[in-house]
Amino acid sequence: AAALAAASSFWQRDNVREHLKKLQETVAISSALINELEEIALVRNSSDASAQEPDSSAVASSSGSGVSSAGRPCHFSDLASEIKISQDTHESLATDAANYLCSQLQHLLAPISSAINQDGPWAEKSAMVSLAQKLQKSKRNKRWRKRKRKHVAELFQKESAEFDRIDQEADEWRARQISNDIAKRKVP
Repeated sequence: AAALAAASSFWQRDNVREHLKKLQETVAISSALINELEEIALVRNSSDASAQEPDSSAVASSSGSGVSSAGRPCHFSDLASEIKISQDTHESLATDAANYLCSQLQHLLAPISSAINQDGPWAEKSAMVSLAQKLQKSKRNKRWRKRKRKHVAELFQKESAEFDRIDQEADEWRARQISNDIAKRKVP
């Protein structure tokens, strides 16, 4: 019963929306962290290569002007050196952040993966199906209300056009009657 309550509370629309927002933010941070780790590896590889070949490093640093060989600016390493963080400390901090983000992603994906997994608990699947059905019903009702509003507007427009047509016919009939009366008065 406790699993059912936890599952159904997670699969409420607002909770799912908030959870997915957190997941998207974590993925965005993870992609930035991947770029930072790639840059750290690139800087480490270039510093290892420059230690082996000192003549080529002078040419590379003068022609590179702060741009890595992949075409991206080296801003993470520059920022770390500006605030006086050593390369090893920077690498350690980035690795710790990556480990934390991996655990955070696992934590955020756990409720979703248990529902998707075939061997997952039935309560999770039931709550997920219930939410999906509620969302489908909401979309269906929105479309129905839109069609109904459109139909009512068309009926109102047709009714207005019909009144205008009848009014115009009445005006034409009255004009004919007046012209007939005027013609009869002139005839004697």
